[in-house]
Amino acid sequence: MTTIRIHPSELAYAFSYSSTVDVVGWGRDPFLPSTEADGDPKEWYANGAARLSAAGRLTGTSDKDLNFTDEMTADVLALVDPVLVLLAERKEGDGLQRLTIHMKKDTVLGMMHTPDGMFELTHYADLTAAVVACVGFLGAARAPVQAGTRIDSNQEALQKVHQLATTGQNESAIASLVELGATEQDAASILQAMAKPTAAGMLSILYCTNNIAQTARPYSVMTTAEDETWILFPPASLEGPMVLERSSVSALTARVLIEVATWLKITT
Repeated sequence: MTTIRIHPSELAYAFSYSSTVDVVGWGRDPFLPSTEADGDPKEWYANGAARLSAAGRLTGTSDKDLNFTDEMTADVLALVDPVLVLLAERKEGDGLQRLTIHMKKDTVLGMMHTPDGMFELTHYADLTAAVVACVGFLGAARAPVQAGTRIDSNQEALQKVHQLATTGQNESAIASLVELGATEQDAASILQAMAKPTAAGMLSILYCTNNIAQTARPYSVMTTAEDETWILFPPASLEGPMVLERSSVSALTARVLIEVATWLKITT
């Protein structure tokens, strides 16, 4: 795994050579000047080209043999034309922290926006390592799940439980969960995960063609102070039934890898 830091103007310049400047999970705004004080777009792109050249990611001169390195080319292609994107968004204060994984051919590239305005691009050895990074980023429990509880229900019933949990109606929430098949111990853990998680976020698997997410599979991830994780997801489609399941880093990683492998087998 290797990580580089790169300025948004470098990415904007590189994207200008593609058919799009939009990146799945990000759009285009994070790569462009944020205010008029940042200068006009021409200066922004010129600054990006200068930075790329200084870092050895762009070789040659403007009038002869100007080329991106092979690694930079592969990174840009993964960002602007991925076959798969993992979008992990973690609640942080009143906002969200985001990690995306972009996959194309042999490139598995992670991207994060840092507080200083730079981007971190991380090359993962394979998809497994990238999924582990996403699940860990969301704060999933580290201890493996032993005979994890699973509740099959529907959106309406689980939304009701969530509303009860977040409005302090604990007894009613636990009673509803027990009615759905949870033990009282598991119901108390689920209640804590919904009402007062120490880590919470969403992991979305986005299957892409032509730089557009065609199909999405979302997993809501909630972890308690006791390091117990529960995930909520639709097993078939966004309109279908819902599953509430005890999980962990290893369990959720395995579930995501199986989901992706099944999709890749169907589409190849």
